[in-house]
Order: sequence, then structure tokens, then C-alpha cells
Amino acid sequence: MLKLDRIFIRILQILQTNGRISNLELSEAVNLSPSPCLERVRKLEESGLISQYIADIDLDKIGPNLHVMAEVTLGSHLVEDFKQFEAAIAEVDEVISCFKIAGPFDYTLDMICKDIPHFNSIKEKLTHASIGIETFRGHIVMERTKGFTGYPLESLTAPSPLRSTLTDG
Repeated sequence: MLKLDRIFIRILQILQTNGRISNLELSEAVNLSPSPCLERVRKLEESGLISQYIADIDLDKIGPNLHVMAEVTLGSHLVEDFKQFEAAIAEVDEVISCFKIAGPFDYTLDMICKDIPHFNSIKEKLTHASIGIETFRGHIVMERTKGFTGYPLESLTAPSPLRSTLTDG
């Protein structure tokens, strides 16, 4: 496992919101010369800490679209049921992300559809397929009030306040 120092964290902070930054600009931002900076980026990629570079597309400029967050509960909770559901959802292009969660339902789906009839057709296909869905509740996103601004890497890598309190005393 790659040991993350403050320079690795800073590189990740910058790249997670600007994947197209040039190596020269990145090296200047983290106070490294270009060659060691590029080597660090390669190490982050090879270790799997950076898994992909993607573009954030403004769907409204492409055309009408409907963003839906859905809650799904399965009728049975056997390992095979979860696997069957997850395999089926992986084949649905309109489901852009799926999270297995703890709580009153089993999964949340993040979906992008053209319009309400399109969403209804996807929902009908999913609920009538033999993939174990007991309940499916869709919630239409009215407005995005905060977009992705990066993971809170500094707070995730900082020492735990509880741990430091226990070791300080």
C-alpha cells in the first residue's frame, strides 16, 4: 500500500477536480519539479488510488433529462438475491450509480432518464423482472444544490481526534 504524505494528498486534491491539469501546472501547485510529480501521479494510478479520469457533462446542454434517486428494497436477503439484483442493475445504462446501504431499504439508485415516461418504462421493467424487487420508490431531483467538489481528503487522512485524545493523556 502506498504511504500517503502531504504531497500525495495535495496531488489527489487537485486531480479530483481538475483531471486535465498539465503536469507542469500540477508540479508547480505542489512545489515539486515536473519529473518527480509525474512519478507520484503514476504511483497513485498504479496503486489504484486514481482509478479513472472522467468528464463532468452538463446534461442540460445535451437535451431534456430527468434525474431520479430511487430506493429499492428486496423481498429476500440471501447472498444470491443481492448478487442477482446487482448483476441486473449493472446492465441498465440509465442507472449511473448504485449503492447497497444499511437502513429501511437495501439500495439507492442514481438514475438519468430522458423524461417521466422513460423513467416509468425502466421502473416497470425492473419491478417486473425476476430480480427480487419488493419495493421501488423513485424521487425526482428538482435541482442540484451542490455538485461534486472533491472528497474531503485532509479530514479523511488526519489523525482521529478520539485516537489522539486517548494517546495524549
